[in-house]
Amino acid sequence: SSSKESLIAVAQVPSFTVTVAGRDIQVSGGSAGRSYTLIDMQGRVLRKGILADANVVIPVDRAGSYLVRVGSQVRRVSVK
Repeated sequence: SSSKESLIAVAQVPSFTVTVAGRDIQVSGGSAGRSYTLIDMQGRVLRKGILADANVVIPVDRAGSYLVRVGSQVRRVSVK
């Protein structure tokens, strides 16, 4: 009897980082072509788009906590 090995392919999704500069949320390390979404804590979508390159700056109108989603990954950020 022969033994067969099963190979499982795992898609490596690049991680991204989120920083705040004033009222701008800076997303770094995302993959170009992936979608991003800015969501407030009430679940409202404030901004969405496609990353043109690995970095994007998302301006926000007011201080508060937000969720930034790139692809299937989510980061929470506080703007002061």
